[in-house]
Amino acid sequence: MNAQSFVFQQNAGHFREIQLYSGDTCDVNQIDSEVKGKIVFCFQSTFNPAPDYYGISRKVSANGGKGVILPQHDTDILLSDILLTLDIPFVPVDYEIAYRILKYITENDGIPKAKISLTRTTIGGAISAPKVAAFSSRGPSSIYPGVLKPDIAAPGVSILAAAPNTALYGGLRYHFDSGTSMSCPHVTGIVVLLKSLHPEWSPAALKSAIMTTALTIDNNGMPIQANGNVPKMADPFDYGAGFVNPTKAADPGLVYDISASDYHKFFNCVGGFGRDDNCTTAAKGSLADLNLPSIAIPNLRTIQTAVRTVTNVGQADAVYKASLQPPAGVEMSVEPPVLVFSSKKRVQSFKVTFKATRKVQGDYTFGSLAWHDGGSHWIYLSIDSFLVAPPNHHGRNGVKIDSRHQ
Repeated sequence: MNAQSFVFQQNAGHFREIQLYSGDTCDVNQIDSEVKGKIVFCFQSTFNPAPDYYGISRKVSANGGKGVILPQHDTDILLSDILLTLDIPFVPVDYEIAYRILKYITENDGIPKAKISLTRTTIGGAISAPKVAAFSSRGPSSIYPGVLKPDIAAPGVSILAAAPNTALYGGLRYHFDSGTSMSCPHVTGIVVLLKSLHPEWSPAALKSAIMTTALTIDNNGMPIQANGNVPKMADPFDYGAGFVNPTKAADPGLVYDISASDYHKFFNCVGGFGRDDNCTTAAKGSLADLNLPSIAIPNLRTIQTAVRTVTNVGQADAVYKASLQPPAGVEMSVEPPVLVFSSKKRVQSFKVTFKATRKVQGDYTFGSLAWHDGGSHWIYLSIDSFLVAPPNHHGRNGVKIDSRHQ
């Protein structure tokens, strides 16, 4: 990607005149021969729709332009192979810098000029990572609001991948790609490694280890951010349990295991796929009690509980204590507040109770429940609560939790 740095000023030499396109004129169909020998600056005051970076740059080049400066509201759209094929410099800037350039152009008494310098590589913590990609699928689940969506976040932006031998990739054996197709192999590889370390673990235990050890902070110790039309602090609807942490996943301390019969009960009874109503009342149960490494309770009007069972896969003799951070508008308690494990008692259950304290039409807030053994194990259950008022308040309430260990 030609993400060169630039400076702008009214000087001669290597500086070139800036040609301004703003508003509706920031369009590929508006670019004409007037850009010859100039650097095009395209300014939009709104986030949507995003400029056609590739089309505008190609049109500027075709008309003899020497570079393009365009505003961008997220970085993900810039990380594609197609932008690597541009034959003129392309510089994306955030909207604050874009406005400063606009002011320089419109308030300048002379001819506004800019110079694009060579690309520079920065190594270190100046760039926050990871971030949730703008294209990443978000929750909540419309079909099953009682199940956290997504489960986990993994690397999926600008990943070097093998390329098929087709004309599309020009015969190159590798290319950079982005998407869940890039994230899935990362998680698959982690599962293979975990299975080699713990061959006795079930698929549910492997999933639990990955989710309960995920990270929600970036390389600078700050909350993970989510890209989008307006960047924001990420939440469980952006990254699920968090960002994969393979090293921690190898030693999760506790796991949430699920048998095949429990899944069968969910898909054929609780999930609504039972044939001819072949589910007994006892079998139907509650989706909130499916032993996932997450808890989601939609439509909480007053009080509701969820039961979880954990298996100790760490040190045999261990004591875990609960630490609660209830989401706004919800009171939360756990029973028992202490879990004591031994070589003879590896499995324990606990009950989490949620009580809505705020009656509103509907709102999501977030909190957490953590189990801590006093050592390296922290098992976090991140909570996103959907507050909904009782019928006489014309609303609904709900709570959602994903378990996470850092």
